[in-house]
Amino acid sequence: MRLRYAIILLLILIAQASAEQTWDLSILRVNLYPPNAEVQQGQPLLITIYVGNNERSQFSGAVSVSLYVDGFLKSREDWYIGNLSIGSIPIPPDGHRTIVTNLETSTLTIGVHELRIEISPKGYLDPNTNDNSYYINFVIVPLVSPFIEADNEVLQGKEFDIKVQIPNPRSEPLERIKVRLFVNGSEIGTKESYVPPRMISAVKFSYKPLKVGTVLLEALITREDQPMGRASLSITVKPSCDLSIESVQLSERIFAGEPISGKLVLRNAGLSASRVNLTFFIDEEAVESKSIDFIDPNEGLEIEFNLDVALEIGSHTLTFKLIALDAADLNPSDNDHSLSFRVIPVPISLSARSSGSDIYVNLTNLADLLTNVEISLLRNGSEVTRLSATLEAGSSKLIPIRGLDPGNYTIAVYSHGSIVSSVEVSVEGGIRPENPQFWLLAVIPIVAALTYYLLTRRKRRAWPSS
Repeated sequence: MRLRYAIILLLILIAQASAEQTWDLSILRVNLYPPNAEVQQGQPLLITIYVGNNERSQFSGAVSVSLYVDGFLKSREDWYIGNLSIGSIPIPPDGHRTIVTNLETSTLTIGVHELRIEISPKGYLDPNTNDNSYYINFVIVPLVSPFIEADNEVLQGKEFDIKVQIPNPRSEPLERIKVRLFVNGSEIGTKESYVPPRMISAVKFSYKPLKVGTVLLEALITREDQPMGRASLSITVKPSCDLSIESVQLSERIFAGEPISGKLVLRNAGLSASRVNLTFFIDEEAVESKSIDFIDPNEGLEIEFNLDVALEIGSHTLTFKLIALDAADLNPSDNDHSLSFRVIPVPISLSARSSGSDIYVNLTNLADLLTNVEISLLRNGSEVTRLSATLEAGSSKLIPIRGLDPGNYTIAVYSHGSIVSSVEVSVEGGIRPENPQFWLLAVIPIVAALTYYLLTRRKRRAWPSS
């Protein structure tokens, strides 16, 4: 019985001595793969740990390896060193052996992380734990590296295309990929995509910005709700307007010498206000230009115009052209408006009569503007004389033509080079006073004297002689 107790006590002492045995191991260095310590999200980070034996005898036994990421334990496993049956060689005195493990990265976020590696010999106490830990940083990069294609400058209110390009450098396809597009933090759409091996696929979105300024486009690539990559692009939204000529008021017939006047209504159907340059063209030649104050969005403005331009008799084309000064016009095709009009001579009423060797021409201006006319007197197709006259608006004028030979005459009135009226008149000849009133003044005394003579003569015959 005593022998049994002695054996049990000896075993307890041996176990206690074994539990209290120490061994000094250390981490000499750590290598990561990829060598730049950048690993795609979801791909394993390969870790090579150089374990050193600081004792004077070789080490065979189990080593516990713990991996911490940003202070949180991610994995712990035991490695058996010196087990020749599985091809593991003991660590020689002052030598080292390597342990190769990996870190799962599918749950890690994109960015820089801190990796802490700890080792400890199982069944031993390490007298120096300061060299049992090793710190190293690594970077999680997207599994794919998408990029966004879009114009750097776009117009307010005009839809533009956004392409999210997804490259796949791997030999396996990228399936069940979701592309989410954000504009200034707000999601505007989600689309699915498939990227063949070693190919690139484009996912197209459309967007119409309504506000002026800088817009941040962001694309998030996910698979099964796990982020795989991000891309961003900043673009500038420029102000826009939509100018048009809504209506025009202009007479189709304009008298020669009369200003071309009328009204037009401008409208801005765009999203931003703008000043406007308005240019008037007649027969494709600019005749006047004016700057118009801001036309607000969805507002109209009535403009009166009065163009004092000398034009020939006939048809002409008046064109209005708008140019926005503070914003880009979304639809410049309706910024021009043309219409035709005719310039006609001033209407003149003509009448004429003859008196003796004179002709009296009566002209009446039927228009509300001053005009110059020419009176041509013709006989047998040949011009006898030509006179000029100025007629006030709505006025009449009597023009005498004196000392004409007997015959038939034609009187033609010209306005701005075009004949506007004509009349024929005959001159019979004979001496006639210039004015009927003067003729009466000459005849009345003669008649009175003759009457007086006849009366006195009759009385003398009736009186008896003394």
